Amino acid sequence: MPQDYIRPSSLEEAMAIKAAKPEAVFLAGGTCLLAGDSRKKPDSLIDVGRILPRGIEHGSRGLVIGAGATFQDLVDSRSVPPALRDAALSMINRNVRNRATVGGNLGAGKSCASLVPLFIVLGARVKVLGPKGPHGALAMEWMAIPRGLLLEVELELKPGTWLAFARHSRTSCDLSVLTCAVAYGLDAEKRLDGLKVALGGLGPHAREFPDLAGFFEGQALPGKAAIEERARTVFSPRTDFRGSAAFKSVRAAALLADALHSAEEIT
Repeated sequence: MPQDYIRPSSLEEAMAIKAAKPEAVFLAGGTCLLAGDSRKKPDSLIDVGRILPRGIEHGSRGLVIGAGATFQDLVDSRSVPPALRDAALSMINRNVRNRATVGGNLGAGKSCASLVPLFIVLGARVKVLGPKGPHGALAMEWMAIPRGLLLEVELELKPGTWLAFARHSRTSCDLSVLTCAVAYGLDAEKRLDGLKVALGGLGPHAREFPDLAGFFEGQALPGKAAIEERARTVFSPRTDFRGSAAFKSVRAAALLADALHSAEEIT
């Protein structure tokens, strides 16, 4: 149980506290960090929930989302594409959506993190505040070694991109077992161009599947059966309490086929 709780009044103060107490952990919404499960909780917390950027703006840099924006903020925003709204709504409980933050979802890096597959296929970049000031990085590079305080996520939403998010859970209100995101363009002959595929739930973290995307690249969108047949040969999931490896492989393949065929064009 946390023994030391600090609420700084500025980002500068938060970084100074972190420098003095490197073992302390940044806290935003707390829906993952303080979840009532058996995981060991940090002894020291630095609450940055009130000082993180929270805006959601679509401008010259693309879609810029403050790390403090909640899942409900995404749902309510008119700036986000439908697929991102779907990903936010995959956290069914509105009380949780009111607390869970974009930055926390990336920082936790859970296998079925709702937003991460979409951020992967969109090539998301992040702005991070470190000891030497703010700097930019690819979201996936930062997630591999999450150092510093995440401030913003930047997404390039190119018109003509087809985008989709899909998930599988045991019940509608349960945590996701599998998540999937796809992004692609279509050339003049309606063939897949620049296909990106990412899934969560098949390993410790969500990840991209470039070899699978490469197999379909340059082709007309295949039927669902053909997509599933190919995908099942690529996936090698782990068995856990949410499902066997065999089940996950079959279900993930179907999820990918559904996502590819339900994608909506960004305009």
